[in-house]
Amino acid sequence: MRLHIPWSRRVACAAAAVTLVAAPLAAARADAPPPSKVLSRWETSAAGNNVSRDCGYSVRVPNTTNQSLWLFCDSAWSGTSSGFWLGATAAVGPYTAGQVPTGLTEIPTPTAPINAPSNRPPAGLLPVPTGLKLPDGSTCSVPGSSYPASWISGAARQPSTATPSKVLISYADVCVHPGGLPAQRYGLVEYSVSTNTLSGQTQVFSSPTELPFQKTLGSPIFSGGQLYLIAYKCDTNTWGSCENGRVVLAKVGATPTAWRSATNYQWWNGSGWSGDHNAAVSILPGARPLSAHAENFGALGKGFVIVEQTDIAGNFRIWRSSSLTGGWTVTRTGQAPCGDQQGLDLCRAYFGHPELSTGSNLLMSYYDPANDHVNVMSVPW
Repeated sequence: MRLHIPWSRRVACAAAAVTLVAAPLAAARADAPPPSKVLSRWETSAAGNNVSRDCGYSVRVPNTTNQSLWLFCDSAWSGTSSGFWLGATAAVGPYTAGQVPTGLTEIPTPTAPINAPSNRPPAGLLPVPTGLKLPDGSTCSVPGSSYPASWISGAARQPSTATPSKVLISYADVCVHPGGLPAQRYGLVEYSVSTNTLSGQTQVFSSPTELPFQKTLGSPIFSGGQLYLIAYKCDTNTWGSCENGRVVLAKVGATPTAWRSATNYQWWNGSGWSGDHNAAVSILPGARPLSAHAENFGALGKGFVIVEQTDIAGNFRIWRSSSLTGGWTVTRTGQAPCGDQQGLDLCRAYFGHPELSTGSNLLMSYYDPANDHVNVMSVPW
């Protein structure tokens, strides 16, 4: 699992329909050219308002043309109000391709109405998971020492075979403690922006200690009547650089009935699909993932894209292929412009954003410890 807000900060922190503004693209006039921070209206509404958070996933809101849903991980905020949420928060608002959104509305805890635009502060999106355990078998909830959290691992608009007005969110239930960040469950939940409601939440895989990495899935992609997800592991980590590892691919039918059942999942074994997760092989030749995130950029003619972080210094590789099962090649390498890296507070959380990207540039978000925030940079294809 990736690292989020550093441990020291975590311990210190220790149904009416939504109104989305269906304005033309000019409404995103405050958007900024990359590199820039992703900002909400709460952050820009008063001097001194600040949100510290990472993991900036996004997806175009169903049935809109210029609205995007942003999903974040642990968030701590201060200013005109202060608070924190150890888990997932979300925001919604207009976007312009090639630009970084700066006018998002923080989404209140479901099922309160969103009523965008609004200057409200962040709030929790997914409920706090229960039943997670520490390594000694005790409950994962010790003040100042451990806590349970649901961390989002990707999102995708559902196809017409499911519920096209909803977004499917993948997540991991994690017991966060000083000894590690073991994912004990992989789950899926459907989210409706129009009503700010969650539904169909399912814990697909679970373990009393830690899931096999092949079952800690994320980056949902709908394609050809199937739901595809990836998982990753760095097998050899030398001084913060991944020397070799694996990025594996799973699939399941693209309907709620299919994806909610663990017995329906299959993994690519190099020549076909197997129900045994241990048979999975890496789809990336020479994979070196400290983290990996996949998206479908077919609408831009770029095929499938995986952003792979290879070390703690912020280096990454962009992989592209017309097929999820093979043919992957590195088309671009680079380093995010992070600063002030120290301890566990490192450059991380690299995700591509199809709705923000253009035919010339991939727009990629990352966490920069210099400003404790989700930023977006532009990478030429």
